[in-house]
Amino acid sequence: MNVLCICPIGIGNYLMCYPAFVALRKKRPEDSLHLLALRHAIAAVAEGDSLWNGIHVFDPDKVKTNFAEPARVLARLRSIRFGASVSFFPSNTWQYFAFPALCGIRHRYGFSYRRKQFSTLSFLATDALAVDVSLHDVVQNLRLAEFFLGESVKDEPYVFPRLFSDDDSQWADDFCRSVAGDAKLMAIHPGSSVEHGMDVKRWPADRFARLADKACETTGAHALLVGSAQESNVKQSVAANMTAKAHVVEPVSIRKTAALLSKCTWSICNDSGIMHLAACAGVPTAGIFGPTDEKRNGPFGRKNLVIRKPMPGFPVYTAENVGDRSTPKGVDPQAALRALTVEDAWQQLGPWLNNTDRAVQAAH
Repeated sequence: MNVLCICPIGIGNYLMCYPAFVALRKKRPEDSLHLLALRHAIAAVAEGDSLWNGIHVFDPDKVKTNFAEPARVLARLRSIRFGASVSFFPSNTWQYFAFPALCGIRHRYGFSYRRKQFSTLSFLATDALAVDVSLHDVVQNLRLAEFFLGESVKDEPYVFPRLFSDDDSQWADDFCRSVAGDAKLMAIHPGSSVEHGMDVKRWPADRFARLADKACETTGAHALLVGSAQESNVKQSVAANMTAKAHVVEPVSIRKTAALLSKCTWSICNDSGIMHLAACAGVPTAGIFGPTDEKRNGPFGRKNLVIRKPMPGFPVYTAENVGDRSTPKGVDPQAALRALTVEDAWQQLGPWLNNTDRAVQAAH
């Protein structure tokens, strides 16, 4: 059977779906798995992965300006004659429900969400699983895989993709050696995506700089400031406010970024795709959270850390309101980040750094 796996928009979302993709491939090796990516960047990350029999791109943001391309994608997908589609979490917008129906797919699996059940066309799903708001997105998506397969995958290990080649790894080795010699490295990502107003996830740059200074001075590490071209200003601002050794990495591909992260001993990030890149690569990762819900999308793994300032009404964006990007009246989504002082963050980060540093030394 041909199965269309529909991935949410972000790189982090792709990573949090990946163990579920692997479960589908392992349990149904005879099926032909196709990925529908809603961004070209996700397709680029997935390219070359033997998991996929086909990769397709449909960018919903371009529908208003270019009707021809979605029509071509739709026609191509209809010609493949998919037996089923699986829309992974979070996917509570009309595109996730309408597109599989327009493709003529008979069995359309997805989640039953608590918000906007009519405006998102969620009634077009033929097989819907209720969202469990207590779960991390990785586990949520594995539940959907189980629902589709009709069998448990609980005993399967969590598998994440290696997103870089040997050449990327060699490039990262050469880069790190050129800027830091043999010093330990700490990845610093003070940005976040600006899509849909998600720059509200950014902790103030001056505080990020002071926390990074404390972390680097304690561990003897050099800081590698990573991020996209849209984050250049915030990277430069953090570097300018640091006294510890800080190296700004000019924007490079996701694959090279992943290779750089793999060379780091730790990473400190806002809630972002890069945070997930680091955590899923096995790098001990501290994520700074404000409006978003770490229970849903914190850095995945036991050796990671969530830094936040507890406040009534936070987090704002949770599994209960997926698909509703409005902010409750009178709520400033950045209030929890503004309330998080450097001292608050260090009380959480300092002991974690000491514990992970001892674990790193023991491993060597």
